[in-house]
Amino acid sequence: MLFLRGLLMLVLSGVFLCGCVPQQELLRYRPDSLSPVCVGLVLPLSGPEASQGKRMLNGAVLAVDEINSSRGHFGRRVKLIVCDSGSTVQGAAKGFEQAVNSGAIGVVGGYSTPEAQAMSPCAKRFRVPFVIAMATGNDDRINANPFVFRAVFTDKQQAAMLAGYLKYYRRANRITVAASADPDAVYSRNAAQEIVTAFKELGGKHAFLREIRTAAPEAALREIIASLPDAVVLPFEGKKAGQFFRLLRQYGYNGLICGTDSWDDQAFFDALRGMKRPGNNFYIAFFNGESSRVEFLNFKNTFRKKRFYLPGSCEVQTFDAVNMLLTGFGKNAGTLKQFQKNWLSMRKYPGAAAIYTMLPGNKIDRTMYINRVGISGADKSKFVPKNITGLQHSRLKAYAVDDE
Repeated sequence: MLFLRGLLMLVLSGVFLCGCVPQQELLRYRPDSLSPVCVGLVLPLSGPEASQGKRMLNGAVLAVDEINSSRGHFGRRVKLIVCDSGSTVQGAAKGFEQAVNSGAIGVVGGYSTPEAQAMSPCAKRFRVPFVIAMATGNDDRINANPFVFRAVFTDKQQAAMLAGYLKYYRRANRITVAASADPDAVYSRNAAQEIVTAFKELGGKHAFLREIRTAAPEAALREIIASLPDAVVLPFEGKKAGQFFRLLRQYGYNGLICGTDSWDDQAFFDALRGMKRPGNNFYIAFFNGESSRVEFLNFKNTFRKKRFYLPGSCEVQTFDAVNMLLTGFGKNAGTLKQFQKNWLSMRKYPGAAAIYTMLPGNKIDRTMYINRVGISGADKSKFVPKNITGLQHSRLKAYAVDDE
């Protein structure tokens, strides 16, 4: 009798779940299962972005190791399913599908915006939550996808932060924003346009956009210097940004040089080697490597013991993204609605990289950092990131108030 009653309750619960929850709302996560929780990781492990992808993998592995060495995900072990995008959009979409077919109930990835764009429709098609770890590009299709979630700020947000810091803290009124004229340099042009728009919205009198052919930048950089800007902004990928930074100083520009999150890359600092002094500069960063927050210190110290090097933005962002994906699932997220509820419950969430508050509509309020290029104390020929300040994105409105 008890067996029949239990069987009836099981059948009724199945009818309830299938009958009352639309199929498109059901996730692949089964809260009542005892099997390992499989998290997909789609990263560029080969191709031109392989070095960043491998660093992201190291951050994800540490997150899963720490979870499993504790009590797992509500008693269940977490398993990573790693797929290589090959640094291509086709590879990103294929990797997402491979991860799902291998049992992934959620996916973390998106080093670049094109890869995130390629994976976004896959998330909806397979009903798998996708957390973007690094890609900052603004895309209405991504923002409108209910299966996509951000662990990272957008280009629009960092443009507002950079413009606010220029206007209210550095008192700049005349800036020139350089942008790549190369056909495939979508990040550079988009970020540059966002910065120009944000600066003008804050009342900046002059904000000029100057395109540069990265193969032959010399003439354009000299023209920028001749226009006597208060600041030059270089939203280029790390190596190129470092090369242009060097040239500006070499050509005699002693003013303020600033940049975006793309400077938060070892390739940028390597490109500066040989300079005497970096001069006046700052850039928007994902994290503060000098932070005394306990969450960051625990992450940094554990990571260094296991990997024998200091982590950077790729490692810390992916570490946080994996933890936040699993927070979204909680113990009970068998439906998209429940996952969204869990995701939005993260308010002032203390990640390793930042303090996060998740907002409706795929929006995020998180700590953004103003870093600068400084000289290493141990090796005077080496340049390292130094933190100036950190501010929640929601505090941007206080810039103007504090200024009055």
